[in-house]
Amino acid sequence: MQERFTSLSSSLLFGVLVGSILALSGCARLHIEEGQAAYEELRYQDAIHHFGKAVQRTPNPDSYRKLASAHALINEPEEASAAYAILVAQPEATDEDRIAYAETLFKQRRYAEAERLLNAVSQRDPGNEVAAALRMSALMAQDGSKDTSAFELEPFATEGVRSAFAPFRFGNMLYFTGALEKPGAHDPYTDLSYTDLYQVPVSGGVPTLVPGVNGPYHDGIATISPDGSQLIFTRSSHAPEKVGKLLLDDSSVNNTTLYYARKGLEEWTNDIEIGLSDGSNMYAHPAFSPDGTALYFSSDMPGGYGGMDLYRLDRNGSTWSFPPVNLGPMVNSAGDDVFPSMKGSDTLFFASDAHITLGGLDVLYSIRQEDGAWGTPVHLDYPLNSQSDDFSMSFNDDGKSGFVSSDRYGYDRILKFRIVERPLLVRGLVVDSETGEPVPDAKINLLDAKDGSAVALLSDENGVFELNLPHGRSFRAEATMQTYFAENITLDTPEDVLVREMDVLIELTPTSELNTDEYASAIREGDSFELPEIRWGYDSYRLREEAKPALNLVAEFLQNRPGIEVELRSHCDARGSDRYNQKLSERRAESAARFLLDLGVSSDQVIPVGVGEAELRNECSNGVPCSEAKHQENRRTEFLVIRTPNREN
Repeated sequence: MQERFTSLSSSLLFGVLVGSILALSGCARLHIEEGQAAYEELRYQDAIHHFGKAVQRTPNPDSYRKLASAHALINEPEEASAAYAILVAQPEATDEDRIAYAETLFKQRRYAEAERLLNAVSQRDPGNEVAAALRMSALMAQDGSKDTSAFELEPFATEGVRSAFAPFRFGNMLYFTGALEKPGAHDPYTDLSYTDLYQVPVSGGVPTLVPGVNGPYHDGIATISPDGSQLIFTRSSHAPEKVGKLLLDDSSVNNTTLYYARKGLEEWTNDIEIGLSDGSNMYAHPAFSPDGTALYFSSDMPGGYGGMDLYRLDRNGSTWSFPPVNLGPMVNSAGDDVFPSMKGSDTLFFASDAHITLGGLDVLYSIRQEDGAWGTPVHLDYPLNSQSDDFSMSFNDDGKSGFVSSDRYGYDRILKFRIVERPLLVRGLVVDSETGEPVPDAKINLLDAKDGSAVALLSDENGVFELNLPHGRSFRAEATMQTYFAENITLDTPEDVLVREMDVLIELTPTSELNTDEYASAIREGDSFELPEIRWGYDSYRLREEAKPALNLVAEFLQNRPGIEVELRSHCDARGSDRYNQKLSERRAESAARFLLDLGVSSDQVIPVGVGEAELRNECSNGVPCSEAKHQENRRTEFLVIRTPNREN
């Protein structure tokens, strides 16, 4: 009897256990189905609830993946990283999961942990561009030497508008995209209203809707043509049969295209598609060029380099010239490159999550080169960029202040920024033009073309020199070194105060090249050269001792090549009368020529010429007050080749 009772009890217990397991499994499956539906409909809070319940019952990798992604999408990086940590410990985890995990760590400034994850991905997949870019970002973010005082920021009030981003200034009005907390139809992604385009005085005030452009779903992210006649903005695209219905999927809510409207008396009118919509790709974030001849925007259209890419659409008269032109791989990355804006005619600002980033989207800029190509993007430092999404930069007319968007407060907000002006760091390198080796102890004389102030410094043992210079100035730099020809360059510092560093390469040609057949055969009539040592004291035609070794070299050169004839052109500064300076320069030329003749150079090869003050190197003419350094620039002797053995008879 006891055995039968024990057997029966065991059977019942087994049945209860099996039933419980089946019930838990069925409950988990139900939560997974509900979570999946909520995720696809952008109801991420609901998705988090259901996937959270599901992983408690059945901890499968896909549920953790969706749970982590949903947290990340509503800007909850700590919760997202906790779910990703469990996911990446499982064998089913992918490198995409590890990269997503690293991105959530970025948002918490846990850069060292992110670097370790990305190192592992890069070792397995060296061609993974996103992992490589994020790894470099993690390394950069750990560099404590990065400047953090380049910008000052403060929030810009948008009273009554919960989420505000994509600011664009036109005149004294700021246009931006905003969403409200209100009952009724709303975006399931943010749980706020669909976005609209707002306007508010730059000086501050209560935002109002831009009249004539806002529809029932997403509108915003706009630009106005330079003449103020046309507004181009971003709008949700949707099939006609969906108009009036609540849009509950990513393709219908967030699939956008560009519209334009014309300026009316009281509102913008005739909003129509610009002609880019294809029903399956996003077209967003328009920005006019300053002259109105081009429109920049972002899109995930086929043929790009990653997710969203930046494109340019050129205006052909009154119409746009299709197809749009991709801005290329220097600007576009393997990730998303979005929110373009122009500062001047050649500087493009944009946001990217796969160039250098401190976390999420960061603002960078690229300068268009002389050949039309875009230069390497430059990352803007903290605090303008942060571990959160930072994007959509718009400048005031002064080029030193403006507006930017950021979700560093947990939701999108507009910030005012001001660039903290600092001197430009100029990093120079002096090298031998023949060997490429650095030239140590080269003397660099720098002269400010505006105020005449001068500074002299030496290159270090690596041929390097550094100095701080103001922006928007022109300098003349002369690099000199014994046994080298003098090299004169013009150094124009950029106007843009955002440019913090500038590299300068100075190549010095060895004077020993004078005595090579290759150098001599390359010389043509009209060529000139200058030796740094041949300078003259004020009101003097006495040859300085430091000039004699250089003239010895010239003498050897001419004696070895009797077919070459040169003019010794000597100059004066402008102090004194023109007649006196002419005579003084002639005496200087004769003094140098006499030294060469005494060394055995034929008189047929050397013609002394006094130029007087007729060929000044700078503005220091009669009556113009100048520094001694500027006057010294003009007291010089040059060698002009007037005959060579190659001359045709």
